[in-house]
This record gives sequence, C-alpha cells and structure tokens, in this order.
Amino acid sequence: MNDQNTTNVDDTWWHMLGVLFRWRRFIIIVTGVMAVVSVVISLMLPVWYKASSRLLLPNSGGSGIASALLGDLSSAAESLLGGGGGDYVRYMAILHSRAVKEQIVERFDLINVYDLAEEEFASEEALSALADNIEFVIDDEYDFMSIEVFDQDAQRAADISNYFIELLDEENNRLTRQTAGNFRAFVESRYDLAEEERGAMLDSLASFQRKYGVIDLEAQTEAYFSQLAELRASTLQYEIQLNGMRAQFGEGNQQVKNMQSMVEAANQSFQDALDGREMVMPVSQEEAPEMVRQFLNLTMERTIQERILELVAPMLEQARFEEERQSETLQVVDAAVAPFEKAKPKRMIIVIGATLSAFILALVFVLLLDWWKRNSPRFASRIREASA
Repeated sequence: MNDQNTTNVDDTWWHMLGVLFRWRRFIIIVTGVMAVVSVVISLMLPVWYKASSRLLLPNSGGSGIASALLGDLSSAAESLLGGGGGDYVRYMAILHSRAVKEQIVERFDLINVYDLAEEEFASEEALSALADNIEFVIDDEYDFMSIEVFDQDAQRAADISNYFIELLDEENNRLTRQTAGNFRAFVESRYDLAEEERGAMLDSLASFQRKYGVIDLEAQTEAYFSQLAELRASTLQYEIQLNGMRAQFGEGNQQVKNMQSMVEAANQSFQDALDGREMVMPVSQEEAPEMVRQFLNLTMERTIQERILELVAPMLEQARFEEERQSETLQVVDAAVAPFEKAKPKRMIIVIGATLSAFILALVFVLLLDWWKRNSPRFASRIREASA
C-alpha cells in the first residue's frame, strides 16, 4: 500500500514537471515580458530623495525655577514651565500640528509642487501629501529625533527638513514664553495677596499694641515680673520695719505712722502693677490670658506671611526672568543637506519582485489550466447526472 502511494506521488510530480516543460515557452515569455515591463515602469517612476536632520531630545535637567527654588516640587513646576525631562511628546505635538504643516505648504508652494491646484480641496490634499512624505523618527538608544522628508527635488527635501526645525524652535519658544507668562501671573497674584494679607496683619498688630500697650511681650513680661518682685520685696521690707518700730515706739509714734504710710503706698504700687495700671505691663491679670492669645495668633500670622513672602518674592523675580528671556534653541546635531543618492524607487527590488511574481503566476496558471483540462469532463458528467 505504501509503495502504491509513493508511486502515485512520484507520478504526480513527474506529471507536473512534464506540464511545466510543455508550457516552458509560455512561462519564459510571460516572465520575460514582465521583466521588461517592470524595467520600463521602474525607469518611468519619478526619483525621490530623502533628506534628514537630527536634533537632540530635551534633557532631564528641569527648568530654572523648578530646580533652583522648588526642590522636591520640581516635577510639578517643570510641567508648568514646559520642562521636558527627556520627553519628546512636546516636540512631536508641535511637528504634527496643522499650523506647522500649513506654513510648510505655503512656504514651498506644495500645492503646485504636488500638482494639486485643480483639486477641489487643494490645501487639504497638500497637507495629506506632505504628511505622507515626512517621518519623525525617535532613536531610543541615543535619544535623538530625526526629521526625514521625501521629495523629488533633493535640495527642497533638505530645505523642508531644516524649515521644520526652524518652525519647531519658534513654536517651542512661543509656548514656553506663554507658559512662563501664565506661571509669572500666578506667582504675581499670590505675591500681591501675601502683601495684602501682611498689611492687614500689621494693621491688626498696631491695633493690638494700641489697645494693650504691648510692644514686645517677651521683654515687657520679663520687666513686669522683675518689677513685681522688686515691689513685693520693698513692701515686705517696709512691713518688717513697721513691725519693729511698733514694738519699740508704739502705735502713736510719728515715725510709726510715717512707716505705715510707706507700707500702704508700697502695697498700692504692687496692686496697681497687678491690675495693669503700670507702664511696664498695662494689662490686668483678668485680661492677660486673652491678650496673650491674641498676641500669639498675630505673631504666628506674621511669621507665616513673612515666610510666604520670603518664598514667593524670589520666585516672582525668576518667573519674570523666565518670561522675558529667549528660550534655548534646539540642539541640532545634523542639519539636513541635499542628498545625492535617491531614496526611492528601489528599481532593482521592483524588477526582481515583478519578475518573480510573473514567474510564479505563470506556473500557477499552467498547473491550474492542466488540472482543469483533466478534470473538466468529469465535472461536466457529474453535473449532467445531477440535473437528469
């Protein structure tokens, strides 16, 4: 059984080879004609050149404001100021924008270059054709971008590629200045608000000082307690002397009466100090807790506002500088030059591909024709039997 199958397979292969041999002239003629036609067509195809410019992607340094002033907040400020961090998305968005492509079409009159003047939507067709003839390539290994342009004129291809870089630089600078302006306006508004709040706080502090007569609470408190100690010590000393004189001279003695007056005056001074009727601390003991609370709140608010101004003031100056300065130009590694070798069409590939395709199609056609000739009577017989 296996020998029979092997024999059948061999007979099939030999039959196919015999068919191909009988049709060899047809196969050769079809293949040769297609080879000649493909050569002629490839020679008639227009020559396209590819010009390429290369520029570095944004580095990962971050913006001046972010790195110099915000420390750990650099990533947030960097996004506000248009920092890259090695990210090429900003460049790609600009290059793919309609505004940039329209300037390219207008600058190089691509509507006429692409023979689209008679089209109903010539501008749209030109933009579409331009998009088909450009390519932005990102090299992840070396972190650079290539702007590749195909055109039938070598010098125009180089000029378009370089003009893309020029427009990218202008638009990137415009967006950077616009973003820096927005950031400056935000910082400026926050600075003005801090100044306003600080002024209101100073007014409140002045009112507090006028109400309680407190200029420096810490110094006045220390002086106040020193005064109380001295007053109390003086009163105690007078009381001791008074008791001694009473024991020696009696109550009716004039010196005792004089000493009694001195003791009463010392006690009154001490009590006046406790009641806040002294210049050192003109606040009574009942008012002292509320006064201290208000003073601490004002002191805390003053510290906060001063700290905010310390932070915002240099940020405002830097933001103004960022808005006014010209952004760094793009780092172009290689500007595009007019290529001397064509990029397409690949004539050799076209000729080989067309010739090989014609040869294969001729083989398939011959084999299918032979198969049909051998099996068509059987198919016709079955069809007649089925229809009877």
